[in-house]
Amino acid sequence: MTYRASSTAVWFVVAALLLGLPRAAARADASDGGIAVGLRIGFSTSTAWLAPAEGYAYLSRLRAGGIRWVREDFTWSELEPRRGRFVWTRSDALMRNAALLGIHVLATAAYSPPWATGHPESDKYPPRNVGDYARFVRAIADRYGVRGTFWRLHPRLVQSPVTAIELWNEPWLESFWEPAADPVAYARLVRAAAVAVKARHPRITLLASGDINDVNPWWFRSLLRADPPLWRSKLVNAWSVHPYCHDDSPLVSALPMPVTFDRVLLTRSLAQQYAAGKPLWITEFGWRTDQGGHDAVSEETQARYVRDALVQVTTDWSSFVRRSFVYTWTKPSLEGQYNLLRPDGSARPAWRAIQRLIAGRTSSG
Repeated sequence: MTYRASSTAVWFVVAALLLGLPRAAARADASDGGIAVGLRIGFSTSTAWLAPAEGYAYLSRLRAGGIRWVREDFTWSELEPRRGRFVWTRSDALMRNAALLGIHVLATAAYSPPWATGHPESDKYPPRNVGDYARFVRAIADRYGVRGTFWRLHPRLVQSPVTAIELWNEPWLESFWEPAADPVAYARLVRAAAVAVKARHPRITLLASGDINDVNPWWFRSLLRADPPLWRSKLVNAWSVHPYCHDDSPLVSALPMPVTFDRVLLTRSLAQQYAAGKPLWITEFGWRTDQGGHDAVSEETQARYVRDALVQVTTDWSSFVRRSFVYTWTKPSLEGQYNLLRPDGSARPAWRAIQRLIAGRTSSG
């Protein structure tokens, strides 16, 4: 999550320096523009942390509403608590549920075990040896990818393999990359993981963080400069972005770009300047409704904003935004600020707005 800067003038300067091009929602990138709306819209969920039956129930509600993609954490510190010893219990349950429901999973591989960092107090430190992380990400692909060991162990399941992996979560934010964000170190991490995965799974889609925002506006430029050959290669296939925009509408463009939803255009343009243009995946976005928050909105406003954002990304931006994941859909006790579920488990109006959008604009669910 990001926080509004105190001086908007600073961000006008930042946007101008970073972009260097007119602001426009052009349809210039060649991507899979023919994807049905129901396959473009997903949810960032947390069902891996629930009991298998409970996780199935939450995913089943999504699937019944037309959702075919979810984003889930594949937490390294949980899955490999000791070097070389994998505990796949949570992720196996998740993938079984996904297969039973015909749901695709974007796996977010993040958060180091203490043995990899020397920091038992937090799993948000990057590993000392990027090779350890690379082996972990490859293990996810080996187990859950096409013809993975999980599917061989469960031959009666209709396979729904992992075909996309996101390399870490918000590495530009020190809360997730302690003690301070380091784009050069993140580039090394991505290169190691991408080389390891692509050697065995060349068709898997790998996402690297490409965020530009008011918390760390220069991070993405530094990342692009850290390893230009990597970003120009096919080792990385897409940029992941999280265009939270506080309590503003996604249609607002008068604000400085690093705090508006359309800053995804800034990521796209800057990447193109470095010959690193790739499709974008919006792997988190949303609006909070908890009234204790300084940038909370009403449930009705949340519904309108979510719908407006999804219309934008599936029409004007459909040529370069591959998929978009609403944050969040999970057990209310796990997340109450942005959740589209109320504490009593009933759905907020935003969920009905998404269902109507999918039902009205795609023939495949």
